[in-house]
Amino acid sequence: MGEAPCLTVAKVGIVSRDYRHRYENGFRDFSHMLPRVLALLDEKGCDTVLFSLFSIIARSPFRFSIHTRHLRHIKSVLYEEFTDGSKRKVKRFVVFCRSADRWKEYPLEQRFGSLKDKKEAEILDFVDKELPQRILGNCCILLCGESNGVKYSRSDKSVHDVFGLRRAIPKQASIILNPIHDRMTRFEMAKKREFLSRNGRWVISVWNKGKEGKNGKTRDGRLPAWTVFHNGVAKEIESIPNRLGLEIGILDVAES
Repeated sequence: MGEAPCLTVAKVGIVSRDYRHRYENGFRDFSHMLPRVLALLDEKGCDTVLFSLFSIIARSPFRFSIHTRHLRHIKSVLYEEFTDGSKRKVKRFVVFCRSADRWKEYPLEQRFGSLKDKKEAEILDFVDKELPQRILGNCCILLCGESNGVKYSRSDKSVHDVFGLRRAIPKQASIILNPIHDRMTRFEMAKKREFLSRNGRWVISVWNKGKEGKNGKTRDGRLPAWTVFHNGVAKEIESIPNRLGLEIGILDVAES
């Protein structure tokens, strides 16, 4: 895996798509719009770009690095590689970041999606051994359902840090970046993000649209495909106009 990069996240471009759409290059991913998305967010002064998961179909000869050569402001791009088909399969998550004039990959792997299929010891092991590798400067990475590392209690209708996940995130990691595959509709997910954002922390979650339920209807909702919480309060981040067929938001933590 290598040494964890030390990121300074301040102005984040948040990018989501409808993954039912097959774009002009024939692929259902961000690859067709990638140069224009990065150029747009670089022009806006973003230092970090957070894509929803199922981001880029892993294939040859596609190289992500080609599209970062002329960026001035963007220092890190977070995305997931996957294979497409009747079922999408995750290959790896990548923090692609610049140090001096070199871009480097820092790969991660999602360890769990819910607490149902994990024993308590496995979650404690994640907090003890994996989480330190997710602290990248002033941010922490939680992939998709790993935010379930804090637990909602029906008895008192509150979220509790039973595994010590929130306590294990150091104070200097003031931003949690939480890319997601599909919208999580259960009410307690928002409560968990709100809980994680307390004590002055940001929690930024973004997902894809297009997931259909058994009734054939999507569960997208009317709002943009992201949530942002700061210090226990939900923040509204509007989608900026674009001609890319994407939802794109910008969060400047210094101004928000």
